[in-house]
Amino acid sequence: MHIKKRRVRNINPYLKLIPENDNFYLGLLNFEEHQNKLLEIGFTPDLRVDEQILPKSIGPISDYNSEGKYNILKDQEKEEYVQTREWTWEDWGGNTHSKIVYISRERYPREFVAPPSSELKIAEQEESKLIISESLNRSDGEEKIKHIINLFLEIFGECDILTDELIPPISPNTVRLNWKLLPPGEYPWERVQEEVIDIIERQPRGNQPVANYRLETITDHTPNFVAVGNGGFNDYLVFGFPDKDIYILESIRTGNATYVFDQDWEEISQLSKKEILDNDLQRERIIHRDGWENNINELLN
Repeated sequence: MHIKKRRVRNINPYLKLIPENDNFYLGLLNFEEHQNKLLEIGFTPDLRVDEQILPKSIGPISDYNSEGKYNILKDQEKEEYVQTREWTWEDWGGNTHSKIVYISRERYPREFVAPPSSELKIAEQEESKLIISESLNRSDGEEKIKHIINLFLEIFGECDILTDELIPPISPNTVRLNWKLLPPGEYPWERVQEEVIDIIERQPRGNQPVANYRLETITDHTPNFVAVGNGGFNDYLVFGFPDKDIYILESIRTGNATYVFDQDWEEISQLSKKEILDNDLQRERIIHRDGWENNINELLN
């Protein structure tokens, strides 16, 4: 499974195709697209197979990975600590002097958390290079796996879940029928309205103008495709803007929210409703309230 977002908080939806006791890797298949970043974090210009490094700090996650961090214990009493500073001054004659001074201050106690020190390695699969983590298992714990996923996302902006054979897991032979993908082409409001008029008319009469208004606001930006929900998704539509890496899940019901995704639509369409709405997979959640239209227009302009 491919992950493309800034950060993940819940890893369970991403590991659903990995059997409970199987080993797996976190990796990056788009090797060629990230060669400059690989050099930045410490790999040699040769980018040889089997090179392995502790990545250089380029942000808070990679910094914690290599340096550790401190937890501030605000539930405890403050303690004294000493700051060391260089003090520089000029005398009456204009001569500059300096000395090291020690300043006593108070702060909450701090607890050091050792760095995870997760390393990245260049591997090869069928004559193609890729980046992989150490071999992992769910028994390693959610925090460790989540940290390595977020390490990949901070450095590369994407990550792949790979089997022990360094290939993406194969999905079971399940065909989800939750979405009906409309024929390809541009979808101005007039075309979308023809497809969803029956759905809108099932809503309370007072809610119908609001539903029309929201859908028209989104279609003013001319999505490349539209998918209509089926079954338990029958109150939802997906508007795809692949050139912007934006996929909008919009509910026709009032008092709901608009979900914005930056993952591939094919992946989202295979998730259950609970996985989509409950597991923080969205890039953004725009509540149906004052300012909604401005938020949508800013997102899509």
